[in-house]
Amino acid sequence: MLKKKLINNRVNILLTRPKRDSQKMYRFLDKEKFKFFIAPLIEISFNKYQFDKKMNYDLVLFTSRNGIVNFRHSLRKTKVFVIGDGTFLLAKNKGFENVINIKGNLENLKTTIKPFLKPNFRILHPTSTKLNKCLKDFFNLQRCIYNPIGCYKSKMVNSNAERFENFFNSCKDGLITLFSRRTAISFKNEISKLGYLKNAQSKKILVLSKVIAEEIKDISPGKVFISKKPNEEGMIDLIEKISQKENLID
Repeated sequence: MLKKKLINNRVNILLTRPKRDSQKMYRFLDKEKFKFFIAPLIEISFNKYQFDKKMNYDLVLFTSRNGIVNFRHSLRKTKVFVIGDGTFLLAKNKGFENVINIKGNLENLKTTIKPFLKPNFRILHPTSTKLNKCLKDFFNLQRCIYNPIGCYKSKMVNSNAERFENFFNSCKDGLITLFSRRTAISFKNEISKLGYLKNAQSKKILVLSKVIAEEIKDISPGKVFISKKPNEEGMIDLIEKISQKENLID
C-alpha cells in the first residue's frame, strides 16, 4: 500500500529546554505538523561572580550560550574556543574577534584545543556553578591553569508542571526532547514523582548525545534517538525525521 500523511494529525512534542530556548525551537518548527507542550525542566539565572580584570588569559572557553550571555566582561582580543554554531554566532555578536568553533562535544573540544596549549597557559571558562571535573582534570594534565567562573546557575525545576502533565495525559505517543544530561536527570525526577514512568515508555525520546541517552536508557528502551549533530540544528533535523515516521500510515 502507498503511504500517505494523516490530515490534521499533529505530532505531540514536549520541549524541555529553558523558556527562551524552547520558544526559539517553537518558532523553527511547523505549527501545522506539531502540537507543542513547552515545559522547561531547567531554569537558568545569572550568578554574581568575581573577576580580576588585571589577570591576563591565554584562552577563553565557552561550552554553552549561557556562559556568553551571563559573562559580563570583555576579552575580545583573546583567542576563544566555543562548542556549536549557536554559541559561535553569539560570541561573534558579542564582539569576540578570534573565535574557533568546535562542532561536537567536550571530547572534540579536548582534541581540538590540545595543540594550542602550553604549560602554565591560563584558561578562563565562564560556565555554570557546577564544576566540570572532566575539563579540570584535562587541563591539569596539560599543566595549564584552569579557571572556571560560575557566572550562571542551572536549577532543575518543572516550571510549567500543568503543561508537562497535559502532555502525558493527552497523548499515548509523542516526542520528548532532551538537550542536556542535567535536563535528562530533571526529566527522570519528574516522571518518577508524578507517576508517568510507564506512560513515558510509549514516547520517543530525542537527545543530543550518547551521554544523555545513557542517562535515560532505562525509561524507554529502543525508543531513544540521538541526533547526528549535538546542537539545535541536529535536534531539529531529528525531530523532522522522526515526525515523518510518526505521521505516516499504510
